[in-house]
Amino acid sequence: MFQTSLVLLRAPKSRRISPWTKARTRYLRRRWAQGARVRDIAAELGHGITPNAVIAKIHRLGIADLSPFGGAPGRRQAAKTIRRLDKVASEYRAAYWYRKGPLPAWVLNAKPYVEDARLDANIPRRRRRSLLELTEDTCRWPVGDPGSSRFFFCGARAAHNKPYCAEHCARAYRRPRTPPENARAAARDGGTITRGQGARDRSAGERR
Repeated sequence: MFQTSLVLLRAPKSRRISPWTKARTRYLRRRWAQGARVRDIAAELGHGITPNAVIAKIHRLGIADLSPFGGAPGRRQAAKTIRRLDKVASEYRAAYWYRKGPLPAWVLNAKPYVEDARLDANIPRRRRRSLLELTEDTCRWPVGDPGSSRFFFCGARAAHNKPYCAEHCARAYRRPRTPPENARAAARDGGTITRGQGARDRSAGERR
């Protein structure tokens, strides 16, 4: 008597293809950073992607904080409301400084500080990063006008525990001037100190 053993062969399960291609993921990042609603992003992506799938993908990517509105319609405000709040904030700041007394002469006579845009013109294009391409290890030094299509971030390797690379750290963090140095700078600038230098000196002094 022969005993026949039957081996049941199961067909391999077909792996479900994820609708999240690299292009759609990049599109999600860009639209989410622009403040688009979850349901709008899902409708624009199509291919069976639901609002819940968009929410899940956002959390998996860890980009929930990228949206200026968090995707919630209730947190959206009209532009005129934002301008009104900015005006109120400006009035509060003005009242604060009024209570502090008159501003010092070096503030009233300060010249606006404008950094030479050509300083970062030699940054290689392959190293430049957009906002969505920044990581904890890349230099976040902004270059250019944020409203321009040519705006970018440095993208070099950031210094340890710093948001900038070594070169931009040297420009961002400077030793505060001593009184004799301030006097020489004032004489060189025609009796005034640039507002940018004064602000950097104060902030550097506070860090020290």
